[in-house]
Amino acid sequence: MRNGMKYIFVALLMMFSAAVYAESDAQLWNKANDAYSMGQYESAYNDYLKIEEGGKHSYKLYYNMGNACYKMGNNGKAILYYEKALKLNPAGEDAKINLQIARLQTLDKIEVVPEFILSTWIKDIRNMLSSNGWAYISIALFAVTALLMLLFKFAPTTGQRKLSFVVACIVFLFAIFAVLFAASLRANANSQDNAIVMVPVSNIKSAPNATGNNLFILHEGSKVEILEEAGKWCRVEISDGRQGWMQKNDVEVI
Repeated sequence: MRNGMKYIFVALLMMFSAAVYAESDAQLWNKANDAYSMGQYESAYNDYLKIEEGGKHSYKLYYNMGNACYKMGNNGKAILYYEKALKLNPAGEDAKINLQIARLQTLDKIEVVPEFILSTWIKDIRNMLSSNGWAYISIALFAVTALLMLLFKFAPTTGQRKLSFVVACIVFLFAIFAVLFAASLRANANSQDNAIVMVPVSNIKSAPNATGNNLFILHEGSKVEILEEAGKWCRVEISDGRQGWMQKNDVEVI
């Protein structure tokens, strides 16, 4: 009996602590939004940052953090947070627009190597929804497939059975695509492959050391893909295909 009461007490204490923590997050969120609306962008950013450091991650949080950084004139951080927002929700139009505006102020104008048109088309379709959105759609499509297969089994005529079977196969195929899109977006959200340059100037070297030849220069706000790491250095690639080594401290992972 005593053990049972002890477990109940611990459970109630945990529930109370969680409620207090959630309330604290809500208070910080409202406080940050109020500070932003009054033009106190640094204060707003610091409160948003506390929410993030507490383990909260969302499109809206990163979008607001990007806006606060942009208003403070910290373009590199703004780009970082807009990218973080779009990593969670590639369909976020507001973050897309603000990211484009922020990128116009970067010094590096890097030409993107064109992708195969089919690959671009597939990515555009995938990015129309979040991973959760595609997951919900896949569940709905699997349910429709099951109903159509029931119709196939119990339909009174041969024509209805054929039609329900064909439509079920098509719907099932779309459900598979939805699952693949959801999995791809989830993997992308969990990846640590891309980063934003956070320093005014970063020299890209031919080798992972200070004595390597300078290949080119990147400025704050530029996006890189991290290919490998070696001590305090990482080998990166930019969108035009150029590669080189830079110090890890010069970038922050998206």
